[in-house]
Amino acid sequence: MNRFDEASKTWDKKQTSIDSSNACVENLNKHIKLKDDANILDYGCGTGFISFALSNETNNILGMDYSDGMVERFNEKAKELNFDNIKAMKHNMNEDEIEENKYDLFISSMTMHHIKDTNMFAKKAYDCLVDGGIVCINDLEKEDGTFHAKHNNDGVEHFGYEENSVKKIFEDVGFQIISFETTYIHKRNEKEYPLFNLIAKK
Repeated sequence: MNRFDEASKTWDKKQTSIDSSNACVENLNKHIKLKDDANILDYGCGTGFISFALSNETNNILGMDYSDGMVERFNEKAKELNFDNIKAMKHNMNEDEIEENKYDLFISSMTMHHIKDTNMFAKKAYDCLVDGGIVCINDLEKEDGTFHAKHNNDGVEHFGYEENSVKKIFEDVGFQIISFETTYIHKRNEKEYPLFNLIAKK
């Protein structure tokens, strides 16, 4: 069991995660108008804060996460709320493929810093999108390694990202950057940790 399996039991009580997810979606909606019947991939979906915030009656949302506990809770919520157009499945970005040329939006919140090979992550995001599809990456701006201090940085591969370097990663695989903005500020350890939204088009 990884620590996120255990965390999934109380994840829905994390108000800061709810607020930061809502801020991510609000920023996306400010820049992008998705079609009503969009196919959406929420990568590192957790218990579904992003997915449920994006849902409408006609789009289709697939959540992917490495944690069995998160996927289980996500699907329980979809059932409780009678959403038949939202589901989650377990996925390992390092080993598993993603269907190509399928999604209108690839969105990922607070996940990329847990994946060592950011270039591979960006390439898989690009390949899974249809032409004109959108990627939205919500993650930590460069930090000093203290954001996950209470977990001893277990599973953390990057201490956030600097704007120009993360833009270049996505440009190098073919994306056109639309915007890069700070969307939320986490406050913990008596410090402030800004989160960014990078939005780009295939």
